[in-house]
Amino acid sequence: MAISIPDTLTADNSGKYIMSIRLRSDGLSFSGYCPSESESFFYRNMEFDRTKPYISSLKEFFFGHEFLTYSYKRTNLVYVTSQYTVVPEEVFTEKQKNDLLSFTFSAPENKCLHNLLAREAAEVVFGMDEEVYEFCSRSLINPSFVHHITPQLALWKQQSRTLIPRQMYVVLHRKMMDVVCFAQGRLLFVNTFEYDKPDDILYYILYVWKQVGMDQEKDQLHIYGGVSLRNSITTTLRNYIQYISPAEIPSDAYLLGAEVVQAPLDLIALSVCEL
Repeated sequence: MAISIPDTLTADNSGKYIMSIRLRSDGLSFSGYCPSESESFFYRNMEFDRTKPYISSLKEFFFGHEFLTYSYKRTNLVYVTSQYTVVPEEVFTEKQKNDLLSFTFSAPENKCLHNLLAREAAEVVFGMDEEVYEFCSRSLINPSFVHHITPQLALWKQQSRTLIPRQMYVVLHRKMMDVVCFAQGRLLFVNTFEYDKPDDILYYILYVWKQVGMDQEKDQLHIYGGVSLRNSITTTLRNYIQYISPAEIPSDAYLLGAEVVQAPLDLIALSVCEL
């Protein structure tokens, strides 16, 4: 279960690095880079044994890797879950965040967190397993808990500002997909759907496309995910939508290092946008 890190990252110089740990249902991944050094970005991935409780595998991984206890310039804990809602800032209150999550989901996680979307004047309210939250809070030095959709919204808002056509961004995870629509930097729609088969992906994309009122000939669909699944989906979607392309990694992300292309989009966006 051991994973190596670059020799350049040590306990003595870890204060120069930004570390991001990404928790998902079947494992975790993490990335790190030194903002003052180009080509310093690295990315590692770990699959957990699904027959064991997640918290047990998480503790085993943490206890087996000393570098996680280092003191970093910043430590991000990215949590991947479909259990979130975006709430306008004018109606959001800290005291009511649990009620907002309970209203949206019938069985919300025990720990309720939120991220400010400063450019949207809104909050991402999301649920997290409380035992995982408590363990990470104890094990990491002053971590920032970030929902995976938060950095993506910041990135896409920036990308869409100068574009006249409306944009739909789709990120395909394992059994889960993010769907976000923007019009010249204005957020139109955001949700994460769970799916079992490719037909479900097609349904959600076309359903949201119609609900938002996007134009089949002018507006744009950008898809990020595994090449095989993405290509299969795109072949069918071209019967309905004219402009479809793979979601592009921001050009300035390549300055971080060659390994950036291996990382999930939310980790890339978090590094580029420096939230």
